[in-house]
Amino acid sequence: MVSFIVLNYNTPRITKRCVDSIVNIYGNKDYEIIIVDNHSTPENYAELVALTTNLNCQLSIVTCQLNTGFGLGNMWGANQATGRYLCFLNSDVQLVEDCITPLRDYLATHPEAGVITPQQYRSDGSIAFSFRHKMGIRRDLFGDDIFEHLFPKQFPKRSNLTRTEPFVVSEINGSFMMFRSDVFWQIGGFDTNIFLFHEEYDIARRLELHGYQNIVYPTVRFLHAHGATTKSSPKCIRQERYISKIYCYSKYHHPLMTLLFRAENILLKLFSPKNWYLIPVFLRGNVLALSMRPSIHQPNPKQ
Repeated sequence: MVSFIVLNYNTPRITKRCVDSIVNIYGNKDYEIIIVDNHSTPENYAELVALTTNLNCQLSIVTCQLNTGFGLGNMWGANQATGRYLCFLNSDVQLVEDCITPLRDYLATHPEAGVITPQQYRSDGSIAFSFRHKMGIRRDLFGDDIFEHLFPKQFPKRSNLTRTEPFVVSEINGSFMMFRSDVFWQIGGFDTNIFLFHEEYDIARRLELHGYQNIVYPTVRFLHAHGATTKSSPKCIRQERYISKIYCYSKYHHPLMTLLFRAENILLKLFSPKNWYLIPVFLRGNVLALSMRPSIHQPNPKQ
């Protein structure tokens, strides 16, 4: 069975559209849908319940007393899941074909595969990158294109859409991530210290440390309305992205490299006065203290 886990935060209609696409595309298979409501307003939560009450599928809603962010919210859902496969979807994702069956079958027959995703498309039908290269000083200073040109084996071109076989990447995008449940729990699931952003970098590194691969399955697709759930408070959200960036980088690099990484980011921001508000993020020792995440360790979900 596949357990679909979808986070909702004040986007009941967007979430309903995602759920409808699962039911329409995968409705004749063995599956369950778990919606984790990350402390939406009472009005939005009531609308979510009303929209999903009469759906012809096995669906449950987990409610959190605080907005627990991406990682912890998904962990609440994963703890309720009973499927052999866990499929984490952003609420602004839509299935447009049965991309689940080939992904499930690939995970079942390739024990080295830790996580897998289809080819990503934007909601307007244009193609979007489905994977990233590792973040770091090199990427910040020079970008990805030059390394994709010079070292194509180490840095596969993200724009190459002629691939017909699943292939290994550094990290997949976090909007659509499918795991075998045993692998997900073996590596510890999502890091709940991260409120938003770079969760896929963190989980990709832990998969690699356990000997697993990050896989893109290029011949099936899904739609993703980028940013539909994070449009408000862009300045605060952008700061959160850098908080997670520093935290994740420091987990897997020597303190000296982390110091250089912070310094490099400060220098880059100095050339852009509109980004000066981000500099305290790189100076702060305990960078998570600046996070938007509520100051609570274990909120109590209720079914």
